[in-house]
Amino acid sequence: MTGSGLRSQSLRVNLMLWLFGPVVAILGVSLLLSLASAKRQATLIMDRQILSSARMIAEQTRFREGAIRVVVPPAALELFATDSHDEISYAVFGSDGTLIAGFPGLTPPAPLPAAFDTLSFATRFRTEDMMAVVVRQAVITPDGTVPVTVMVGETLKARDAMVRSLWQRGFLEQAALVVAAALSIWIGITRELGPIVRLRRAVLDKPADRFEPFNAAAVQSEIRPLVEALNDRMARLAAYLDRQRRFLDSSAHQMRTPLAVMKTQVGLARRSRDPSETALFLGEIDAGLTAMSRLTSQLLTLGRVEHDRAQLAVEKVDLAEIARAVASQIAPVALDAGVDLAVEADAPCVVVASAILVREAVANLVDNAVAHAGAAAIATLTVAKADGMGVLTVSDTGHGRIAPAERERLFQRFQRGPSAARGGSGLGLAIVAEIAQMFAGRAEAIDPPGGQGFAVRLSLPLA
Repeated sequence: MTGSGLRSQSLRVNLMLWLFGPVVAILGVSLLLSLASAKRQATLIMDRQILSSARMIAEQTRFREGAIRVVVPPAALELFATDSHDEISYAVFGSDGTLIAGFPGLTPPAPLPAAFDTLSFATRFRTEDMMAVVVRQAVITPDGTVPVTVMVGETLKARDAMVRSLWQRGFLEQAALVVAAALSIWIGITRELGPIVRLRRAVLDKPADRFEPFNAAAVQSEIRPLVEALNDRMARLAAYLDRQRRFLDSSAHQMRTPLAVMKTQVGLARRSRDPSETALFLGEIDAGLTAMSRLTSQLLTLGRVEHDRAQLAVEKVDLAEIARAVASQIAPVALDAGVDLAVEADAPCVVVASAILVREAVANLVDNAVAHAGAAAIATLTVAKADGMGVLTVSDTGHGRIAPAERERLFQRFQRGPSAARGGSGLGLAIVAEIAQMFAGRAEAIDPPGGQGFAVRLSLPLA
């Protein structure tokens, strides 16, 4: 499997990226929001300080000795006592805009609203940016009430320091939470990956010839289907290797005996001085080689069946057409053996199987009938449908009748009937049975239609 080049091959790292990445993104957004909140809080505090100072000055603005005079109370300036050394400016203007007291050049924005009590705004005094507040105060004079305007401004050093303090404190608190969350996520991921790590160790430690299933209950429910699939795969592999082992053991056993016999016959032929005796030995050797050739061919067929069992592929197969084709192919051999072949397959009979393997099964049945029925016998191939199955019956009228108790044994490897002809290997019916089993079918010996001879029925599911 191939993945994106940007992704790590580590599940732990990928989980950390998926879980911790959004946390970091949220932290970034939270820091921006914290900065804006810190600015709002610092500005609000600064506005209240300036407004308090402006109200104190406004309250001390009165008509004395024929003029409006201003007395700035010390408390109005002590509100701004900080370590930031901000510059404080104030100005008091008459109703006509003339400066009564304060710093020249510190002017309110123009035009002022017609009616207001307080007004906050940003301004610049000399070379410094300031936050300023304008308060309108009514002063009583002998001629009536006169409105005056009091303006107080402060530079932004203290406010900026407060913003940094509030923001840094929030940043440190949130960073600590993120670190704690990352540590918790890492510990949680490591803990949850423990069963997978133990499963990996169990897979690596298992010997190559052991196929016991792993404990699916020892892992999380999300991983359990993977373990169950692994167990199923191991079970099928174990069954496949077991069949291969039995196949090789049986093959070695079956080939060792005829090879030893032929080696003995070769030795006897070499020591013999009688030409007729040598010819007899050579004939025996030839017959043995023919039997070995047949055995080898059937062993190869059985090996192909084992291989196809692991890589099963099915298709629609006409059983009647295969029966006719096999009978036509084996007809010359049957003629030489004195056996008549007959096919009763008028209608198509389509089954679900492999055409190659079904043909091999039918050929083994017909070849078995021709080899063991004997001269003057009749071998009949009958194709029919019954109970959702396509049924091929190969029966003969020979003398190979088998007792019902012995019939099941004939479908095992290297098992032969008591009246079997010489030269057989005992694999033909075993191959037929295994092919039928591969496609949910069945091969069984049945009573022959006429009560004489031998009959085998091959059943495969209809398409």
